[in-house]
Formats: sequence, C-alpha cells, structure tokens
Amino acid sequence: MPRIILLLLLLLSTASAAFGHESTASKANIVLTEKLGQYIPADVVFVDENGKRINLKNFINKPTIIAPVYFSCTHECPMLLSGLARALGQLELVRPGKDYQVLAISFDENDTPAVARDKKRNYIAAIGKPFPGDAWKFLTGDAVDIKKFTDSIGFQFQRDGDHDFSHPVTLVVVAPGGKIVRYLEGITFLPFEMTMALNEAAQGRIGTTRQVLMYCFSYDPLKKSYVFNILKVTGTVMVLFVGAFLIYLLKTTKKHRQGI
Repeated sequence: MPRIILLLLLLLSTASAAFGHESTASKANIVLTEKLGQYIPADVVFVDENGKRINLKNFINKPTIIAPVYFSCTHECPMLLSGLARALGQLELVRPGKDYQVLAISFDENDTPAVARDKKRNYIAAIGKPFPGDAWKFLTGDAVDIKKFTDSIGFQFQRDGDHDFSHPVTLVVVAPGGKIVRYLEGITFLPFEMTMALNEAAQGRIGTTRQVLMYCFSYDPLKKSYVFNILKVTGTVMVLFVGAFLIYLLKTTKKHRQGI
C-alpha cells in the first residue's frame, strides 16, 4: 500500500508540473496587483499621438481598454498590441468609438508623440478592417503622471538598462469615469471575453477572472480562431481523479489501521 501511495504522489506531482504555468512577472518587484473597483486619478495628464494634452480620467467617457506598454519594446509589448489588434478585428457586437475605445499608454517617459504616431499607424493596420483612428489613442507622458497612472492600476515595473523594462503583460478594462473593472493578462485574447468585459464596463460592474477561459481554450494559428483544448482539460481531469483516488486510499488505509 505505501508503494502505491508513493507512486500516486509522484504521478500527481508530475502531472501538476506539466499543466502548470510560470507567471509573466518573475521578479519579486515586477508585480501586477489588481485594483478592481478603484479609479484612475483625476489629475493624470497624457499627450496623444498628435500632441494634444488629455486628462485621462475625463477622457474615459465610455468603456475603455488600456494597454500599458512602451513603444521601443521589442518583446512582450508588440505581442500584446498585436494580440489586441487581432481581437479588435474579431469584435462584432460592439462598435469602436461608440461603444468602446482603446488606449495604448507608454510607461517610458522618453517616448514621444512622434514615436506614438508611427506605432499607431502599424497597429491600426493590423486590425485588418476599418477602425476609427480616434477610437485607439497612443499616449505618452512624463515620469510623474506615468507613476500616478501605473500605481493606480497596480502595475509595477522597472527599467533594465537604458532602453528596456521588465513589466507585467496585461490589458486593463475601465468603465466610464475611470473605474477599473477587469484585467486581461497575457498576449492572446478571446473576442467573446473582451466583448463581455466591455459590456461589464458599460454597466460599471466588476468582471470575473479569465483564467478558466484561457485554460480551456487555445489559439489555433491555422484556423485563426480559439479552439477547445481537449488535451489540457483531459489532463486536468486526470490530475483531479488521481488526487481524489489518493484521498480515498489514505482514508481506507486509516480505517483499516483503526480496525473499522
């Protein structure tokens, strides 16, 4: 009996490791602390790609998707913005500029409106269908306003060298008036989940987490759509079954030892 228990423990440990995942923020001080229900500060000002100053909280007058990025990034940020553009191209039930808007906000104080303008041109084109230019703003700002904003959304980052940053990878969905209602972590986004988040933001309602959806679905680059990941779900069921069977064996062994 002890050998069976040890074998099951080993199997459970191996399966759990196989289906686990590593956090995108591996360093202790690179943290995303969700601030659901809290608000963007009223005094934060950024500059859009055309050089126009924008009071961020006042500007958020409709459901808004915010992407905290920096425009010189060559790693996670382009993947995040590309994943966002791909999802925006698949949204059917909400209208950009009317039902929602998008903001890419740089947390690098060295980024300029000219750089933001170039990046905007590329990602608007990546959506793959007509998209109003005013519905996706690319914003830059100074270090003081950047810190106020990133602190308000629980986004902690650090500079690595002269040009790079270590940072979480996430979108933040905000209701009209600046209330934070949902975080969408990662670089791929389910269109129906994004639609749900925007509808929740329209109602000012705090949304649920996305881990279950992202765990059960995977993006198929050949089909260019999300598909149910039967292998991952089956593996999870197996882990749960092994765990339940292990608990049963332990309880049975204990009863036998007690002479029941």
